[in-house]
Amino acid sequence: MSVWLRGRKPASEHSIVAWEQEHELVLPTLYKELLSVHDGGLLAKNHFAVSEPTSYGLADAEIYTLAGLAELQMAIPQEDDVDLPGRQVYFHRDGDRYIGLDYQMDAPRVIYVDFETLQTLVVAESFAAFMDSLYFSPFPVESVPRYPLVKVEQMLALANVAKTLQILELLEDCEDKSWYLARVDGLLHSEESPYQQIGVTLLENQIFYFRRKLDESRVTAILEWLESQHIWPEKVAELRKEWED
Repeated sequence: MSVWLRGRKPASEHSIVAWEQEHELVLPTLYKELLSVHDGGLLAKNHFAVSEPTSYGLADAEIYTLAGLAELQMAIPQEDDVDLPGRQVYFHRDGDRYIGLDYQMDAPRVIYVDFETLQTLVVAESFAAFMDSLYFSPFPVESVPRYPLVKVEQMLALANVAKTLQILELLEDCEDKSWYLARVDGLLHSEESPYQQIGVTLLENQIFYFRRKLDESRVTAILEWLESQHIWPEKVAELRKEWED
């Protein structure tokens, strides 16, 4: 399985060198190789073992993304709560939990820091060893409403048609309607008819039950695109009528 599920355009060698010169740090070779494929994005694996229990569980912790150059964090609001010597570069964040490179020595180790519980763990002696230790284990779908959206993004990237529908139905009342409509729009733009079909179903549910929470211009643009593509014209005409009534 590839490291990346989905990501942004590659980072140029020039931008990587410029980042290192600006911050006077050298990123691990493997990190730079990954950035040359995608400048940050979703990972294909999502767990790594830990030596003691964390807020994720007894034996492992979670990771969903790898930061691009612009997302790498060194100055974070919570850092005064944990006195860490040297410099740290964090490449993943989930709430108050961070995973990063610890530059106490020339060759950085990978650390897990939970700024809520004030827990710090060394999880690998090198970035290469950390990436080699990652493994995939599916997240329980029924708990989706409690997950951060970036975790859901990783689940959707791996989901088949049935699971995609299940996940997005569980999130129908998601507060971030911009995010939700973007996922629906992505399904409608799929080249596979089953994904388009569930996109229409989910859009219908949003218009019927959550229309007051929806951005008018966004829904109108989606409907106009559907009409231009002649996708299920009778159903789309029904949605248009319901939306304008």
